[in-house]
Amino acid sequence: MAPESGARAPAGRTGSKGSKMSGYQAYGRVQNATENPRSLEYRLLGQVTAALTKARDSNKRGTSEFVDAMLWNKKVWDAFIVDLSSEGNKLPKELRAQIIGIGLWVGRETIQVLDGTGDIDSLINVNKTIMEGLAPQTGAAASAPPASTAAPASRPVAGIGSVNA
Repeated sequence: MAPESGARAPAGRTGSKGSKMSGYQAYGRVQNATENPRSLEYRLLGQVTAALTKARDSNKRGTSEFVDAMLWNKKVWDAFIVDLSSEGNKLPKELRAQIIGIGLWVGRETIQVLDGTGDIDSLINVNKTIMEGLAPQTGAAASAPPASTAAPASRPVAGIGSVNA
């Protein structure tokens, strides 16, 4: 899901001059570091999922913390969709289409959660499932089956946005 150029970032996050940075810009800025796309995406989803979990556990829907976490998650998925739509993305076309479909669902579910009719746990679970597919594979863990039965059937070497793979 690594974008080719600038990126959108978490709501409420600020750049070096204190101005708000879009989710896609922050994603692109971090991507330019030495971290590989899979690790970046894994870490980013971990951070946004932690924010969603904290927002859910606060039981305070409608607060700025809750709304910021929801919008941050949506912006991350929007950035993934943009990258997956790029001709430069090296993931197989069918896999890209499937992940784009998940991203579109995330957008719809986010609106429903904000309206009070959606399920934030579904968003958290989708992020965790995608994280399982992006998780670093080392030693014995690489040969062991994933802990979740909902894990993807195949794990591409590249990240979701594998423009740089």
